[in-house]
Amino acid sequence: MWKSLVYWRAEVYGRRNSMAVRIKTDIRRWLQELDKKYFLVMLGFSAFVFFPLIALRLTNTVDGLWTTTEYMAGTWELSNGRWFWLVTSFLRFSLQLEPINAVVCLVLVSLGVTRLHGLFKPVREEGTICLDWLAGLCYVSSTVIGCYLSFAHQSVEFGLAFCLSVLAASCVIRNGSTAKGIAYGAFFLALSLGLYQVELACFCLVLLAYFVLLLFRGEEKAKLRCFIAKSLGSAVCGAALYWLVLQVILKLSGVAMAEYQGGASISPLNMVKNLPQSIAKCYGQFWDYFFGDTVRHNTLQNTKVLYVLAFVFVGAALLRRLAVILRRKDAETAFYAVAALLVMPLASVIFLLAASQATFYIPMAGGTALFFPACFWLLGAAQPASNTETSGKNKAGKVEKAALLLAAAGILYGSVFMSAIDQQAMYEGRKATKQIADLVAGELVAEGYYDLPEKLPAMLVGRPSASPLFRTHVIYWDANDYAQVGLFKKGNAATMRYSWNAVFRDLTPMQLELCSDEVYDELIQTEEIKRMPTFPEKGSMQEMDGVYVIKISEDYLIDE
Repeated sequence: MWKSLVYWRAEVYGRRNSMAVRIKTDIRRWLQELDKKYFLVMLGFSAFVFFPLIALRLTNTVDGLWTTTEYMAGTWELSNGRWFWLVTSFLRFSLQLEPINAVVCLVLVSLGVTRLHGLFKPVREEGTICLDWLAGLCYVSSTVIGCYLSFAHQSVEFGLAFCLSVLAASCVIRNGSTAKGIAYGAFFLALSLGLYQVELACFCLVLLAYFVLLLFRGEEKAKLRCFIAKSLGSAVCGAALYWLVLQVILKLSGVAMAEYQGGASISPLNMVKNLPQSIAKCYGQFWDYFFGDTVRHNTLQNTKVLYVLAFVFVGAALLRRLAVILRRKDAETAFYAVAALLVMPLASVIFLLAASQATFYIPMAGGTALFFPACFWLLGAAQPASNTETSGKNKAGKVEKAALLLAAAGILYGSVFMSAIDQQAMYEGRKATKQIADLVAGELVAEGYYDLPEKLPAMLVGRPSASPLFRTHVIYWDANDYAQVGLFKKGNAATMRYSWNAVFRDLTPMQLELCSDEVYDELIQTEEIKRMPTFPEKGSMQEMDGVYVIKISEDYLIDE
């Protein structure tokens, strides 16, 4: 008996030891495969672009402003399906230590981009190598990354979600075994979705771009079919695993899915019923991202010229390689190639297929921001369009490389300056909002508000951005709305209370108890407030029904 127990213990120890050895070996292999030069350049460039945000600890005008240095993810995150956020929040003790969170986020994003660089190994030609570097720089400097950083309390989760989605795609691509590719890919995808569901777009876009690369390289049909099976299997299993874990946690905690962004109505049946409208919405949103004004991600996008040329240059390069496939007169590979290229725009916003009621805004733009970098990596790694177009000797090949480099450089140039505009808007908006709050605080002290034995609850009416005291440069109004600090959302009384509470907690630290949402909703409609002048005019601070009302601006009615 004792001998068998000793043998059993030795066997268990041996298994643990071999598992530890395998993990160490995998870590060493990953570190060896990591292109450290590429990673450091991506990290350094992104830190340079977002240095003002990091150094000044800038936040956006919504959740980034509302949260404190300690934020514990809980019921709200779980009701939005972000169950893994509860784990990461617990592991970092719910602290949002700036600028540490921002740096960690940039490290994770840079790791993900470096992994993509490794997956799409470029042809060793000067033009394609430059294109490979520009692709990574375009993504790490995009406004969506700046938006992630402005949510200080969850920037780490945003960065980790992207990194895990890339790791999931990498597992599918690198694993020769179909079963292992599906299992590992599904596991990491489920974790990514548990942090932020929209990163599904990055996962799908990367796999689709790599599939197109396999087609351009003329891989065998068996390999293509295996890749399709791994990709679809990992996506379905990953989504199912994520949903299963979510349902178990919701059941155990007694929390229900919230209506936020249509989360409560998501189901396989609804997805199938709304599929035609959802597909149309995906392509419409893709078009709007590049040629509309919903998201300002590039200073040159309003002219339309940059993205018209980018789509023409990239589209022409893809079509030239597609023509080679079509000339082979193989119906199966031709179908794969045409379908994959048509689906790539949809893949960049594929989460809208499930959340068809969702309203698109900038944190959800990770997939669309990755679209052109993915195309650049794809074209840089693909074979020339014909056998005569090697080493850039063919005139058409030289023109193509120059056009792609021009498009990538233009996108990078515009992205960097758009990120700079957003950061400047956050800085100027915060400074102008603080100035108004300082004046209000000074007036409260002068009027003896703090001398009263029992201080009345206060009610601040209106947004700072509409106050006559709010002064910024014109550039403030060219930024994305998330970056316009002081342009508080007026969705309901709670959002206004969150915003003003944060101002007097962090920007102008002082004890100021705000009235309840019910009192706010009742008083906001009264004629007395309508007739009040705006601060700092005489009569802009009055007592009403036991509440000290301070009218900041005329822009105060709750949005319908």
